[in-house]
Amino acid sequence: MSPGVYLDTPDDYTTIPMELINNERQGLSAVYSGDKEKALMAGGECAQRVRDLPAVQDLVDGIIKDAAGIIQNFHRFLPAT
Repeated sequence: MSPGVYLDTPDDYTTIPMELINNERQGLSAVYSGDKEKALMAGGECAQRVRDLPAVQDLVDGIIKDAAGIIQNFHRFLPAT
């Protein structure tokens, strides 16, 4: 795997073994060709990007607050009449 893809750090492909890059290519190709035996199964790659783990109620409240702010500012995007 290319860790920089998931860690916000550009990879220097000269330091990653070519075998890993080729395995990743083959795994992705297998996904598109339907080869279930060789297909790359991604899981957990975004876990490094998790910065907090709010309670469900806090998460929902935050989403509602963000949505309300967006709705209140919709008028800024409407064409002048």
